[in-house]
This record gives sequence, C-alpha cells and structure tokens, in this order.
Amino acid sequence: MAITDRRSVLLSVGTALAIAAAPAFSQNTPRGEPIKLGLIDIYSGGFAFIADSIRTGYQIAVDEANAAGGLNGRLFQLVTADMGAQVEKAVTEGRRMMLEEKIRYVTVGIHSGAAVAVGNLGREHKALVVGGFATTKRLTGESGHPYVARANLSTVEIGSVIAEYLKGRPDIKRIATIAPDYEYGQHFIQDFIAALKVARPDISVVRQEWSKLGATDFSAHVTALQARPVDMIVNGGFGADLINFLKAARDFGLFAGGKVEFFTHGLDLVKMSSVKDSLPARTAGTVWYPFYALDSAKSKSFAAEIEKRMKSYPTGPTTVGYVAGKMITEAILKAGTADDVDKVVQAMSTVSFEGPTGKTTVRACDNMALYNFYVGTVKRDPSLPDGIGVGDVRAFNTESVARPCVELLRARGS
Repeated sequence: MAITDRRSVLLSVGTALAIAAAPAFSQNTPRGEPIKLGLIDIYSGGFAFIADSIRTGYQIAVDEANAAGGLNGRLFQLVTADMGAQVEKAVTEGRRMMLEEKIRYVTVGIHSGAAVAVGNLGREHKALVVGGFATTKRLTGESGHPYVARANLSTVEIGSVIAEYLKGRPDIKRIATIAPDYEYGQHFIQDFIAALKVARPDISVVRQEWSKLGATDFSAHVTALQARPVDMIVNGGFGADLINFLKAARDFGLFAGGKVEFFTHGLDLVKMSSVKDSLPARTAGTVWYPFYALDSAKSKSFAAEIEKRMKSYPTGPTTVGYVAGKMITEAILKAGTADDVDKVVQAMSTVSFEGPTGKTTVRACDNMALYNFYVGTVKRDPSLPDGIGVGDVRAFNTESVARPCVELLRARGS
C-alpha cells in the first residue's frame, strides 16, 4: 500500500465495514472526535520499506484497539507524515501535528536525531513522543524527560545482548569491529565494548574500523581487517553499508575457509534475501522477529496479518511498530482519557500486553518497552522465507540487559 504525506488511516477495511453495517446506536458507533496518533517517518527513498513495515505494525495495534470499541467509543486515527530523512522536516511536521492538528501522541520512526528533536517539542508542548525505531540512547537517557518513550532497544541493550551471547562462545578470543562513523555506529561499538568488558573481559578487541556515511568502497577496511587475525568480526552497519561491506569481503576473501565468523546486528531489518548470496557461511546476528521459530498463537496471527496487508512475510520493524502503537493505545485506555497527557504518561508504566514475541511490559523510569530480542545463526533452508533465516535461536529479554534506571536518570541530570 503506497504511503502519501499526511495521510490519515482510520481503520482497516474490515473494521470500517463492520462499523458501517452496525446499528446507528451500537456500542461500536464512534462518539466524539477521533483520537489522533501521529507517526513521522521516512516514507521515500531507501528507507521506505522499513518505514512502511513500522507503519503496518502500528496500524494493526490501532485496529485492534478500535475493534474493541476504542476509548468509550472514540476511535483511534493514525496520521502519517513523511520527513524525507531531514530532521528539520520532522520538527516541522511534529510542530504542525501538535499545534495545528492538536495531536498529543506522536511517534518518530527510524531516525534517531529526529526522535530526539521531536521529543524536545514534546516536552515544550506537553505531548508524548515515542521513539518508534530509533536506537539512540540519548532519547530516553541524556536527552530524556517524562514526555518521551521508546519502543525499540537502544545501542546499550543491543550491545549487551551481543556480549551476553559471547559469554556462551568460549571459542571466541579475538575480535575486530566495523561500524559507520556517525552517532549510531559510534554508540553501537562503544556500548558493545563496554558490555563485553563485563561479560567477557578475556576477549581482545584487536582492531576497530570506521566507514564513512554512504561509503561504497570497503576494500581498504577489508584489507585492514585481514591484517590482524581474529575469530570474529562484529558489524554495526546495515542496509547499503552491509551490502557493500560483504561485496568487498567476498572479493578479498575475508571469510574464505570459514576461519573467521561474522556477527551482524539486525539481520531482519529488511528481507534477508537481500544478502542471502553474500553472507558468509558462519554468520550469526540479532533479529527482532524470527516468526518461523515462534509457536505462539499471537505470533502466528500477527505474521498472517502482516502477510495479508503487505503481501510479504514480516520483518523486524513490523513488531516494533506494533509495540509502539500498542504502548500508546493501551496507556490511553488505562488512563481512561486521551485529553490528559500526564495521566497517560503515568499509566504508561502499567502497560503490559501479549506481543508477537511474547509478554511486553513498559518500565516506569524511561517508558521503555521490554520484550524478547533474539540471536541466531544464519540458516539456509528451502522451508524458510526466501530460503534463509536464523536457527539455534536464543531469546534475550531486554529487561535483563536494559540500561539501569539509576544510570539513566543520572545521565538526565536527575
């Protein structure tokens, strides 16, 4: 389904038809103005698929709340805006939503800088801003305040999960890292190494490579990595960075012979088929949603709904989008009002629901959603979507690796 700027999506077709067919005074008849929920993301260019995946998951959460009657008959309405990868545009759209459309609940999708900037607007205008997929720890840490929340892990939790995985890999003694040289990549490596020093202080990090944003030639980085023998290379790059790195790695034989293992974050950020032919034989990585390995009824129904709406199997961002939408709708329902943002913020810490990956809760100190996150080894099998996925799946509940509240509040200056 194509996304247009500032498009409002009220209900899925099925729900809309059900309401239209209901008697005039049925309990599902909308009473009062809809409760608008804003979603700002990059709906154009290379990130459009991820943004649409987030939106689809979010819309499912909205449709579930509306199918149950909304808030005393008031239905939730999703309003989207395209920021075009520009923080300034995100701020403009956020301000427009808050001041012109009177939207008090705004989610920012992929862009970390935009999430922080719009979060600052939330504090100024008393609106709750959710980081829908942003991984910057500043959102709820250094730049945090009561009017922000997060649906995704930050680089602190991601780094801790990878370090915990390596606790069970005594064969790994020497590693090298590569990541893009901007805030995300810098924090990814910084937080991973900090967690590694606690979990596996015996592991030596023998080299760190930093690629420029948008780099297409990784040959210099690959040859530098070859100069120091290691057991594993840990990668923080994704999208085009990952594809271009793997191309250079194959050209220079970085993983030839299977002596060096590859670990990469976010294997299911997009369809794994995009790197199916490039991933080394010995690859492990993090994933948000290995739906083919989960047997719960909720996971099966969610995966089926994603396939119905997107004409494709789910990727990780669909579940995080669902969590973002569910956090907000559940908090509003628990507060019993959408008009008092402070009551909704207070109710946020009591939110708990069954998500596609199991039980999801929200903790009070930073309004962060806590749920299962996974590590697995790449598996090529005709029974998997596009013939590739992960096996030996291990779940890590983010509650066990989340940034401590004391540390987080100290970072805020509280």
